[in-house]
Amino acid sequence: MIIDVKSQAAVVQKEAVKEFSLQDVARKVNNVNLDEEIVVVEDWCPGRSEMPVPARVNALLIILCTHGKGRIGIDLKEYEVEKDTLLVIQPKNYIYLIDYDEDARANIVACSGHVVEDVLPKLTDLLPLLIHHRTEPVTHLNEEESGNLNVFYRFLRTNLTGPRTPFLQRKVLCVLQAALFEMMDMHHARSKEAIFRRTRKEEIMAKFILAVSEDFREHREVSYYAERLCITPKHLSAVAKETSGRTAGEWIEGYVTMEAKVLLKSTDLTVQEVAARLNFANQSFFGKYFKHQTGMSPSAYRRAFS
Repeated sequence: MIIDVKSQAAVVQKEAVKEFSLQDVARKVNNVNLDEEIVVVEDWCPGRSEMPVPARVNALLIILCTHGKGRIGIDLKEYEVEKDTLLVIQPKNYIYLIDYDEDARANIVACSGHVVEDVLPKLTDLLPLLIHHRTEPVTHLNEEESGNLNVFYRFLRTNLTGPRTPFLQRKVLCVLQAALFEMMDMHHARSKEAIFRRTRKEEIMAKFILAVSEDFREHREVSYYAERLCITPKHLSAVAKETSGRTAGEWIEGYVTMEAKVLLKSTDLTVQEVAARLNFANQSFFGKYFKHQTGMSPSAYRRAFS
């Protein structure tokens, strides 16, 4: 049986898309033991969730589907999900359920903003993985790969539901890092590259994407982000193009356009209010920008996709 949750979108038509913290996630799912930095949910059932759609979660979510099928939207792109599907949702990504089987289940690890911003970037070997999943958040694993990841889920869950020992935080973080390196091996096996190398360019790209996801509403200039990263705009653009195939300007435009689409599709904000939220000088300028990016005016887009 497929449960259609599109009707739930009406609940959020009257307000802007909300951003949820790690604590919000923990409160909205059942039987979760909330750790300060990491939440682990085993055998999660979408039908028991009270999360509205769409939502923007300020956390890193590593989701492994264990039963059933469904569809999920990530940044307005739809993905088919089934058993052994791995989803990596990064901070500032939009997520929304479209439909799912009644027996759909998943294991979830959610990491706080501190872990994502202060711990993981220091593990520069992981930067290619984080960059890859920023644009390709869904991976279909084989049974062996899925089984390997479930070992880490069970270990994390067992420790976080047990006694609070002096070295629990360090132990859990080490296991999380090991799970990410396991994912790195999987990514490596699928990559055409023979070897992933730690490079300064990958580090710049990861920091750039994070900065854009935080500041794109107020800043659309490549020079602003280059200054934040202490490099020249020309160098930033070259790095972005080389590592991702898209220019720095295209990354910024992508985030602005994505936010505009979500606000137009999922809220009843006027076009003028959407323009103001995205820091455009006026509605006319926003309309020209949006039409240049999408080929449609904001009003036409809303009529077509609402």
